[in-house]
Amino acid sequence: MRISKKELFEISLKVLTKHSVPEDQARIIADTVVYAHASGKGTHGATRLGVYVSKIKSGFMRPDTILSKISEKGAIGVYDAGHGFGQVAAFRAVEKAIEKSIVHGVGISSVRHSNNFGTASYFAKQATEQNKIALIFSNAAPAIAPWGGSRPLFGTNPVAFGFPTPTDTSPIILDMAVSNAARGKIRLAEKNGEKIPFGWALDPDGNPTDDPTLAILGSMLPIGEHKGAGLAIVVDLLAGLLTGSGFAGRVKPLNTLNDYSDNGHLFLVLDATFFMDIESYYERMNFLRVTVKENNLKNEILLPGERSYSNERRYTETVEISDNIYQEIKYLL
Repeated sequence: MRISKKELFEISLKVLTKHSVPEDQARIIADTVVYAHASGKGTHGATRLGVYVSKIKSGFMRPDTILSKISEKGAIGVYDAGHGFGQVAAFRAVEKAIEKSIVHGVGISSVRHSNNFGTASYFAKQATEQNKIALIFSNAAPAIAPWGGSRPLFGTNPVAFGFPTPTDTSPIILDMAVSNAARGKIRLAEKNGEKIPFGWALDPDGNPTDDPTLAILGSMLPIGEHKGAGLAIVVDLLAGLLTGSGFAGRVKPLNTLNDYSDNGHLFLVLDATFFMDIESYYERMNFLRVTVKENNLKNEILLPGERSYSNERRYTETVEISDNIYQEIKYLL
């Protein structure tokens, strides 16, 4: 079904504020929910509202997110999210990194004791809208086994890179998990009673499966086999070990109701004007865009983030949402 973006935002806002999330923070979270659906990443949107409510009720997720300063020195800030909402912690941390990049050319925000922050590209876009380059790393609950192993130890660990572009063109934003598919897609398939493609995951016995329930109990397949598994470790080092959060299999899924999730995030923001004047940067960016597009053989070539950008511009009023998820979030009101 299709639902107006306004209705989805207002439902999300009401659900969150009903459960003691401050309105200014609820607006950030609700905006990420709408963005997820508008950009074609609905697995990170409304389907998680019920999980947030359960997590808050369990006492293992703060409804109000206070980003406390651990230390700040030069371009680097280390912060503690106090087990609050990942979206709020990420938004505030990117704000701080942008401010530091204006002064130092680079701003780095490290966040510990957080939760899943939804769609990484939302925060890359937050930086590109301020003409800044962003590098984003976050770890997640165990889903991928070390290459050659059998027990999931590392998360699908999303990474995102954002590059601003001239006005009225799509920013270049690469947002990806280090697995062949985001785990949220498997959870959504399970909720909707659908199969998943072979090649996404293995069952608990290590066999390929199209059953989302067995996939969740088993392990995800990394992109590029050992290369993706290696990248999962690197993101865990940056977002988990370095930030002081859970790492090496210690992060808990968002829907764990008897413990803190303890995700970690690392945000790096670069100011391109410290490297060259903005006109030169835009000129070179346009050159890259034209060169890539001219390489077309059969189908139109899309740069990273271009499809999401196109979806946002196409769906200005409404977004898609499954009937099941719509009924579920209405029940939360």
